[in-house]
Amino acid sequence: MSKIKMDRKINLKRRAVISKLTLILASIPLPIALDGVLFGRYRYRIINHEIYFKNLPEKFDGYKLTQVSDFHCGSLENKDMVEKAIRMINGEKPDLILFTGDFVNNKYNEIEPWVESFSKLKAKDEMISVLGNHDYGDYQRWSSKKEKEENFKNLLEIQKKIGFKVLLNEHKYIVKDDQKIAIIGVENWGARFNQLGDIEKSIKNVSDKDFKIVMSHDPTHWEKILKDHPKQFDLTLSGHTHGMQFGIEVPGYIKWSPVQWAYKYWAGLYNHGEKYLNVNRGFGVLAFPGRVGIWPEITTITLKRSV
Repeated sequence: MSKIKMDRKINLKRRAVISKLTLILASIPLPIALDGVLFGRYRYRIINHEIYFKNLPEKFDGYKLTQVSDFHCGSLENKDMVEKAIRMINGEKPDLILFTGDFVNNKYNEIEPWVESFSKLKAKDEMISVLGNHDYGDYQRWSSKKEKEENFKNLLEIQKKIGFKVLLNEHKYIVKDDQKIAIIGVENWGARFNQLGDIEKSIKNVSDKDFKIVMSHDPTHWEKILKDHPKQFDLTLSGHTHGMQFGIEVPGYIKWSPVQWAYKYWAGLYNHGEKYLNVNRGFGVLAFPGRVGIWPEITTITLKRSV
């Protein structure tokens, strides 16, 4: 079980970030802001990547991962649109569904109205999740440490009820006959937030030769630790930034958001040599109840074996 602590410093940092975000969003023209609130937050799009790896086991050539992130259930409102997105995810016919953190804003019971909807998610092999910074209850005032711990316990249980295997600094193998890949799930590790993630613990008993996919909510973990780690982490999946829910993206021409002032790796696919990172733009919203130019994302990654 993870350690839960009452950390006022984290709350103060979070307030500062939200204050800056509020100032920026206040400058958006009203018609654009209204479109973002009424429609933009539900413009779910599927982004497909095909990535080639020299060490991918042959039987996983063409294996399909669908990544979703940052549901922020406490901010979800339109059930019809959310279920449309769930149908889009299932329509990808993924082998794995991988959720990279922030199921809630603060409390586990934010998920309760959505259990039936998210239970409709289907993957051929497995659904796996990790935790984001919001999943620990650090931004909520609790009456006691026990209440906070109980909330955390219930959060894990309700994810399991939906069908997710929650990885807490541990790993799980996906096996096809005599071949396998390792899915490594670390707890939240962020340069600006809590650092509960322990990659060394997560890869205990994982062979150097194994193909490794790391699920880590905050992309600063890849930037600061995983990118230059002596171990070969073939693909890392993150979320967290939401692309700030505001920016301009024209594929092949421009990709800009104020969030890039805070995060070097903030949306899309990056690589450092043979190590890859995908930062999902998120499913839900936080603070500003809309999206302008940075639309909610479902990412499908097809693993391919290099010849």
